[in-house]
Amino acid sequence: MRLRQVCFVAEDLDSSLSELSRIFETDVCFRDPGVGHFGLANGLLEVGGDFIEVVSPIKDNTTAGRFLNKMNGDSGYMLIFQCDNALGYREKAEKLNIRSIWKTDLDNGVSATHFHPKDINGVIISIDSMNDESWKEKYSYWQWAGDNWLNNKKNNGFSIIGVTMKCNNSKSLSEKWSLFLDLPLVLEDNIYKLKANDFEINFIEDINIKFNYMAELDVKVNDLDFKNSLDSKGNEVSVCGVKINLK
Repeated sequence: MRLRQVCFVAEDLDSSLSELSRIFETDVCFRDPGVGHFGLANGLLEVGGDFIEVVSPIKDNTTAGRFLNKMNGDSGYMLIFQCDNALGYREKAEKLNIRSIWKTDLDNGVSATHFHPKDINGVIISIDSMNDESWKEKYSYWQWAGDNWLNNKKNNGFSIIGVTMKCNNSKSLSEKWSLFLDLPLVLEDNIYKLKANDFEINFIEDINIKFNYMAELDVKVNDLDFKNSLDSKGNEVSVCGVKINLK
């Protein structure tokens, strides 16, 4: 399992993308016309072979628009995981009564499913496979980012290494995600964590919140020059209601 793409939803798409471009010192690598099917516009930034996406509604009555209203503003929206064969997770979701809200199987062998945020309890989760034996490699094929990023990749200095969910019942939510995602669950310093090879998901409890939500994104800084500049830039920034920790 690989956490390949993290998605935010924002009222102002270009402003949010500009802020992310400033933070990671890179340009938007792709705007996907296909998200117009969902009534959205988007933009992606490559972060060391993984991606940060921002979507924004361009039509009324979209899932993203309802999410903005529910969260009372910009927020974390979706986590896209990559695996060897995503079809098995569709079958598993049915057994766990987790509904899908969208799925596709393309001619090139790519399969993807978005699972209902009410059933996941926090964000949309998508589980995708690219029909690519080298999918674990840093710069393996990724359908949702187009092709040009492979020719212009220049953000090797970063890696997405974690996400923190704020939740009103951390034990229950972490156990549910662990079961569905097939990731081991551990309790460290009173924090439930899902641990994969290259990332982890933390579950922080706050019994006073109404909705579970994505609170933080952890990005490892591999570039020494960039890391040395963090003292002046700061190593914590907030974008789309999510704190990004540069580590």
